[in-house]
Amino acid sequence: MRPRELTLQGFRSYRERTTFDLRDRRLIGVVGPIGSGKSSLLDAISFALFARTPTFERDTRSLIHQLDDAAHVELVFEVDGQIWRVQRGLRRKGASGHKLERLAADEPEAKVLESIQQEKAVRRQVERLLGMGFDAFRRSVLLAQNRFAEFLQASPVKRDEVLKGAFGYERFDVAHDVAKDRVRDAEAELLILEAEGGRLRQAAEERPAVVAAVASAAERRDLVEDAAPRIEQATASRVTAERAAEEAEERTRALVSLGATLPGGDELERVLRAAEDGDRAVSELQELADRAADEAERAAAELAAIAERVGDRTAFTAFTELVARLEHEGAEAERRTTELQEAAAAVDQAASAVAGAERAGGAATTVAERAAKALARSSERVVSRDDSLHRARHAAAAGDLRRHLAEGSPCPVCDQIVATVPKAAAPAKVAAAETALATARSAEAEARAAWEAAQRDAATAAERAAQVVAARDQADATLATATAAARSAEAAVTATRSELVDRLGEGDPRALLQARQAELDDAERLAKELATTHARARDAVDAARREGADASKAVATLATRVAGTWGALQRPRDISADPAGVRLAFIELGEELLAQHHEAEADLLKAREQIGADVATVTAELDALGLPADADLARERSAVAAAVSAAEERLRALDDELAAGADLTARIVVATARRDLSRRLASDLQPSRFLAYLLAEERAALAELGSVHLEELTGGAYRFTDDDAFRIIDVNAGGAERPAESLSGGETFLASLALALALAEMVTRGGGRLDSFFLDEGFGSLDPEHLDRAMEGIGRLVAGDAHRLVVLVSHVELMRQLLEDLIVLDKDERTGDTRVVAGASLRD
Repeated sequence: MRPRELTLQGFRSYRERTTFDLRDRRLIGVVGPIGSGKSSLLDAISFALFARTPTFERDTRSLIHQLDDAAHVELVFEVDGQIWRVQRGLRRKGASGHKLERLAADEPEAKVLESIQQEKAVRRQVERLLGMGFDAFRRSVLLAQNRFAEFLQASPVKRDEVLKGAFGYERFDVAHDVAKDRVRDAEAELLILEAEGGRLRQAAEERPAVVAAVASAAERRDLVEDAAPRIEQATASRVTAERAAEEAEERTRALVSLGATLPGGDELERVLRAAEDGDRAVSELQELADRAADEAERAAAELAAIAERVGDRTAFTAFTELVARLEHEGAEAERRTTELQEAAAAVDQAASAVAGAERAGGAATTVAERAAKALARSSERVVSRDDSLHRARHAAAAGDLRRHLAEGSPCPVCDQIVATVPKAAAPAKVAAAETALATARSAEAEARAAWEAAQRDAATAAERAAQVVAARDQADATLATATAAARSAEAAVTATRSELVDRLGEGDPRALLQARQAELDDAERLAKELATTHARARDAVDAARREGADASKAVATLATRVAGTWGALQRPRDISADPAGVRLAFIELGEELLAQHHEAEADLLKAREQIGADVATVTAELDALGLPADADLARERSAVAAAVSAAEERLRALDDELAAGADLTARIVVATARRDLSRRLASDLQPSRFLAYLLAEERAALAELGSVHLEELTGGAYRFTDDDAFRIIDVNAGGAERPAESLSGGETFLASLALALALAEMVTRGGGRLDSFFLDEGFGSLDPEHLDRAMEGIGRLVAGDAHRLVVLVSHVELMRQLLEDLIVLDKDERTGDTRVVAGASLRD
């Protein structure tokens, strides 16, 4: 992994957006006073890659600038020739943002080829790209402040994690998983082959029964086919006989139907008497109808006279509508009056609400102004307490430096000879200053919360005031509308009442209307009753005339019906319409119907005898085949043919299955060999075997090469043991072994640096992934001689790979002289924010 560009905003002391261009740079020194944000640069790289830093692994919101609500970090880096951009966003409230993108080129507007969202997905991809997780990264690539000795003092398991990531040995874990997958696949294949063998054994056992079933089905098919012609012939004969029987039954039904259409003797006599009495009834009913017509005419004349005097139905309809309108308009006037009263009351209530809302708004505004002043005072106290804390820390650092001064020795800062050691100043009260700052910040947070609450209350009061003013305006408009509506309703009532007086006269309009309408109703009812009596008399005359005509028609109809029945019997004859002629023809027709009915019954009996003989033949044939008498021969023929086909098809399927399984034994042998080979690979690739061997070799090589660097850095004073325990051999103490924890701070730094240089050199030889190296502090513990040796070793690390980037963070002044490419940082004394003096890019 090789960083190319780093951007920070709102991250720790970097409040403003700041970008560092790391392209074409190899050895960079980050220098500046304490608290200027040097270590924050390495924290930003760690957070961009893993969403964690060596200091803040869980409470990452503490990385947000104290005066901001969000932080943003963006890192563009290269892995195996691919350009990636990772973006992380932190928020004090709400979810954080995480995005990883693969770019087509290292350009600002490069096309995005791949995009990954969500924290877990981004972390997994970053770990895959770097070949290591966060713990391995901070022990081998990022040696954080006060934690650079973690690899030296780590457990063997933790060291192996670093080595696996650095040398790409995690691919052996993948190979082990693949081998286990192949074992499972081969075992599953063997289970499938065993199941196939069971099916083959079952098929071989089943085949004799299927062969017998084929022969049995064929024999059954032959028996059915032999009997089929005889059954079909008897069936055809039965169909012919059934058709003859149906025809005889049809003739019988037709003769019965013809007989049913003829009238009886009583009906014949009734029709004749009706024809004789018809004319006399018509004369008597006509006389009654004439008298009813005269009475109806007199009642109609009297109704016309009353209508002329009191008015007709059209006038009454108009009167009724006017009365209804008067009543409706009166009710509407009452409703409008009620609405007017309610609107006036609403106007009074709205005016009171407006006054109350204005008072509440003024009170809320006053509270908000007081809260704003309190917040300003709290913010000033925070700035003051923060400045006091910085001065206390500076004094504490000066006190620590004074303890290392000695008369006649060079100062570790300015390198001048100390003539007189300054007197010790009063101890810096750093803890008290930190407590005061925390108290001031807590008070500021409380003041800010109170100010925000007051702002919300003031906004709510203003919104409420606007609502009640709008409600008052709406009430005024409603009152005006109600006043106009009430006046309009009263005017309508007055106009309608005047019109009714003009038409009906003075008095109760509805009573006057009801009296006139009752008089007209009585006259109409009488006229209607007499007209109904006349109509009924006229209808009776018409009915008598129709009955006479119907009687004549009935005699003619009887003659026609009898003649039609003779025609239906294929013996047509003419019949006169007089009663005697009809009666004679009717008697002769009955005799003919009886004769033809006896003939049809004889034909039906003969046909049924033939049907019985044919049914017996079919039943005997079906019984011989073991079938019921009502069996469907066609279906049985299809069934036996299908049985033969199914049995033959099953036999072919068994033969095909047995032929296909002929090589089963060979396939089992191959699958077994593949499973055994995969098991051996899975066993050999277990972490406790092959990978453990490789890591042991790498640890031994690292100890050997680390010893070379440690001897160079310490002037031959120390080296590592030959095993992979990384214990220290003290050459000046006769080669005695001692644990790494017994070294001093400067010695521990040199031993850790020696291992880091050796690891980077080994990875470079093998084409590994350590393309960058970040070291935070530790140089302050070295004297000038050892500092020169450390820088020579780091220089060889850079010279060994033109693509590698090494970033050194230090406040030691001598570092400015030893490094050409510097990122120079400073701190704003008022706000504490980082200020980039120089080195944001190589051009600076």
